[in-house]
Amino acid sequence: MRQIHISRLDLNLLKVFDALMTERHVTRAGDRIGLTQSGVSHALSRLRALLADPLFVRPPKGMMPTQAAIDMADDVHALLEHAQSLLTPRSHFDPATSERVFRLGLSDYAAFILLPALTRHLSRLGSDIGVSVVNANHTTGLPLLDADGAELIVGNFPPSPAHMNQIRLFQEDFVCAARQGHPELRVAGMSIDVYRQARHVQVSSKGEMHGYIDGDLKATGIVRNVKVTVGHFLMAPFMVVDSELIATEPLRLLTAFTKTHGLVLYEAPVAMPSFDVVMAWHKKNDADPGHQWLREQIQNLAITNSV
Repeated sequence: MRQIHISRLDLNLLKVFDALMTERHVTRAGDRIGLTQSGVSHALSRLRALLADPLFVRPPKGMMPTQAAIDMADDVHALLEHAQSLLTPRSHFDPATSERVFRLGLSDYAAFILLPALTRHLSRLGSDIGVSVVNANHTTGLPLLDADGAELIVGNFPPSPAHMNQIRLFQEDFVCAARQGHPELRVAGMSIDVYRQARHVQVSSKGEMHGYIDGDLKATGIVRNVKVTVGHFLMAPFMVVDSELIATEPLRLLTAFTKTHGLVLYEAPVAMPSFDVVMAWHKKNDADPGHQWLREQIQNLAITNSV
């Protein structure tokens, strides 16, 4: 039997061959795969020409395979079963039995807010699902998805391009925080004058002394006196606890430190911009049952304020 190029092979011809090997009869083979007798005969003629072998001969009754047909029968059947498996939608995902490891891209803020709730949820389910987290910020998040460095990202990111999906989980507000007994706040509270004159800590992954809120502040005539810049949200509360610095950071993050480190929160003396915490993923993962399940869990945690 001569070698042929795969581009010349119609997979439907192999279905006819497999049916003939099973039924050894043209009409019954056609009934098995939904073809007429003439359709089966035509397909067999094409296979004979393609493989340069008669494949089946006609004894007084039925069809008898040649040695070449017998030699290839098991491989053809296995190939068809594998093709069917590849084309069958994987519609089931069981979080109770899955050991899948999801790769998440989270900002340090999103990790602080999300991961404890997510891991508690997985533990309650008795799940062996794993979570691998990489850092993702406003600049690196979307490229991380394109590079397959993460399959889902959560944080504050630019609008997603057309080949990605993005949904808002919740809106976050800014508040101010200072240590208990801060001398400037003890008398006047967080007035505009106190806010303008105070020493501030600013969070910037690039080390910039002006950040997300400073443009809005400048429009109201306020310029912060930023004295310290740190690269991570979680550093700011620790800087405030042991100094006269004031932080203007996300409400959910600073609230946690009022309980553990005695930070005192103040409403900003001027209107502050809020920001959206979003979840984004590549559209190639839209139909993945496991990915769908994870997205639903994260959304539910956000809706129920568990995050």
